[in-house]
Amino acid sequence: MRLVPLIAALVASLAMTGPAPAADVAAAPAAISDYGAPGAYSVAVLEGEWRDARRNRTVPWLIRYPQGVTGPVPVVIFSHGLGGSRRGAAYYANHLASHGYVVVMVQHPGSDVAIWRNIRPDLGNVDRAALNRATADPMVTIHRFLDIPFALDQLAAMTAAPGPLQGLLDMSRIGMSGHSFGAVTTQAMAGQVYPNGRSMPEPRFMAFLAMSPSGARDGGDERAFSGITRPFLSLTGTDDSFTIRTDENAAEVVVGRLKPFAFVGGPSMLVLLTEGDHMVFSGRQEVGGAPRPNDDRHRRIIKAASLAWWDAWLKDDPKAKAWLRDGGMAGLAGFDATVKWRGPGG
Repeated sequence: MRLVPLIAALVASLAMTGPAPAADVAAAPAAISDYGAPGAYSVAVLEGEWRDARRNRTVPWLIRYPQGVTGPVPVVIFSHGLGGSRRGAAYYANHLASHGYVVVMVQHPGSDVAIWRNIRPDLGNVDRAALNRATADPMVTIHRFLDIPFALDQLAAMTAAPGPLQGLLDMSRIGMSGHSFGAVTTQAMAGQVYPNGRSMPEPRFMAFLAMSPSGARDGGDERAFSGITRPFLSLTGTDDSFTIRTDENAAEVVVGRLKPFAFVGGPSMLVLLTEGDHMVFSGRQEVGGAPRPNDDRHRRIIKAASLAWWDAWLKDDPKAKAWLRDGGMAGLAGFDATVKWRGPGG
């Protein structure tokens, strides 16, 4: 089912429902920068496990960092989706690291690749009931959320101690990102408010990037997101309709992914890939079906938007911010994505 015309109309209507008007930058003239090209640094990889004795929990991690860079440099955290691992979205992490970022992939036991039990499923044949069982215990989600502040504490200790990361991590310039369930985790760190009125914002993050974000349900959209005042980028696609729920249709899922963009209280940006599906963001590494014709093009757009976003907010680069807001990103995307900005320009 192709939802492009319907979703295009809904993007326009959703953009007007938030507290600040949306600016459609698709037609704004600007020189196209090459944020999608590889950076100058070769990328080194470290991996290991952290032990949280207080929760009796082991948290695997994988860190990509630029070789030969003079630190300290900004840090970006990435949280994988349901059934993923620290090895997913490698294209995203390698791209940022090649441009001088330290990228930390956090793996969440209980909602990671172990739920597949050594079977690589095809996305079209995923047992949604099994996935629902994996997340039925609320502690799976709570522990996933708690993994992130714990990881920040561990990173602060690592950059203070002798080793390859000593002095490399700038813990005053940190961004949070994730895909699908990892986007849910990102939204929690940003300060999404839940129906019980609780939230758990992590103040150490400067900005957020959510791939396949989720909309609040039960009519709480604006209340859920309006308290998010730090910059928030939503990356999704017109075919980004995968869900483990049985009570949602494709259009409802895609529209829900647009709601954080429409309702967050701070600077908000949307990159909506034309015919982009759910697993293009993860790199199709653990699960994701057969490659699609636009995968390479879409991932170049994702890489460009992500790098410019982090440059804008973690490096306070006005050129990157202007490129995103004033037409450069839209020019790069062309007909392959819709690009919108709303809220304070900063």
